[in-house]
Amino acid sequence: MGKFGPIDVIVLNSHGVGQVCHIKRFPRRGETLEATNWHVEEDGGKGATVSVALGRLGVSTGYIGKVGYDPWGDMGDQWMSESGVDTTYMYRDHSVSTGTGLIMIEEDNTNTIVDGDSACQALTWDETHAAIEAMKEAKVFITGFGMPYKKALDGAKIAKEEFGMLTLCNVSPLPSEEMSDLSFLDYMVLNDVEAKTLCGLPEDANEQSVNIVKQIKEKYHCKGVIMTCNSQGSVILDENEYWEVAATQVTAVDTIGAGDGYLAAIAAGLIWGKSLREATEWASKYAAFKVTRPGSMTKKPGCGYPQKEEVDAFMKLLGE
Repeated sequence: MGKFGPIDVIVLNSHGVGQVCHIKRFPRRGETLEATNWHVEEDGGKGATVSVALGRLGVSTGYIGKVGYDPWGDMGDQWMSESGVDTTYMYRDHSVSTGTGLIMIEEDNTNTIVDGDSACQALTWDETHAAIEAMKEAKVFITGFGMPYKKALDGAKIAKEEFGMLTLCNVSPLPSEEMSDLSFLDYMVLNDVEAKTLCGLPEDANEQSVNIVKQIKEKYHCKGVIMTCNSQGSVILDENEYWEVAATQVTAVDTIGAGDGYLAAIAAGLIWGKSLREATEWASKYAAFKVTRPGSMTKKPGCGYPQKEEVDAFMKLLGE
């Protein structure tokens, strides 16, 4: 039970602050490249962004993670709490500093992210277990590798095997070590570049998406795979059912946080009783709406992750 009432979704992942800059193109190896408009964004690690997106959709969400006793940690607590997220289990630790990340935005609005160290390195198994147990009424558990990946997988295993939650894991960034059996994951979430890497394929490999997600499922024994394909939409393998979700055509303003918003929207749809197919279709449209708005966790009008009523209005325009 959270401080705001029963929790529907638990998010275990990092919080950090994003420093943003704009570049003409991604720098080559060894190159110094000019950047403009460098600033600290109202943007956090993947745990904070997914949580805020869920909170603004009206989904009862509890966050688990660790931060330092510093202004960056205070920001995360404020941003999430203001969006209705329960931060009871946002552990504070004097021995760590809250992480930071660098987001480089190219001229075509594509972003590249470099993550700093996560304070979740200091998160213990006992702390994770205690937090999940305290919110054991949750139906969906989301984690990802914005924190040390073994700690993220520990959380998913607890959530699935002890409390029967539906588990989703965003395996980004990919770990340097080989992952083993992930049968406690219901859905592995990743993009097409990451998926090809896990399959040992080059980035420009012309391999059918269905073969890629089937290979990942067979290799790691997860129930299903959700693979995003940038502006081309997404593909989903749920047990033995495969489908593709076409992208909704919009003019992108800012792609920061779109993937995290997509994941949050899938979880929201599942909480509302949608099937996975319905949830992924709805989430794809949600993500399209998000990229028409600058920022992620900012509260400025017309910016960041939208409130539920704004999403509903957008969906109505699409005839949903």
